Amino acid sequence: MYVYPAEGVHSVGEDFDAVHGLDQDLHHYYAVAGRPLGWLSIDRQLELLASLPLGQLSGAGTELPTLHNEPMSRSHALEPQMRAAETGCAVEIYMPQIFLERGGLSNRSLRIFGVARRYEQGKLTHSFSGYAAAPLNGFQLRSPADAAAATHLIEAAYVEAVKTFLHNSTK
Repeated sequence: MYVYPAEGVHSVGEDFDAVHGLDQDLHHYYAVAGRPLGWLSIDRQLELLASLPLGQLSGAGTELPTLHNEPMSRSHALEPQMRAAETGCAVEIYMPQIFLERGGLSNRSLRIFGVARRYEQGKLTHSFSGYAAAPLNGFQLRSPADAAAATHLIEAAYVEAVKTFLHNSTK
């Protein structure tokens, strides 16, 4: 099992009166915290992923994951090639995008986009791509004192979104 993280988190919004650009909210949160928070850096994603039973969640049973520290872009993850199949890998999991979302009519959430592929004897047998999200209920970052709680909430939402994605990929 090969697992690839995202380059990091981005922020988006659908409230066009208040959100004018990609990562606008992240820049605001980092300014409020007084420092870059480095939410869901590659290393942190790998730590969180290593804490999960990825084999069980992905339907690969007891297969141990190989966590790669080089992220894949969405376009590369979606390319129709069998990169890992030639190496004997049975499952590939790519999570190339992570978004903190907020909208005018919805609660804040963390959404991931992922691609999961299964192989048997080097042949692709199943492919799934899609989104999974987890709510960020209670999220606030109004002062530097809120940074630790906000980080914990974002990391917990990431773990839940990954679990949901992997569950959906086995259907």
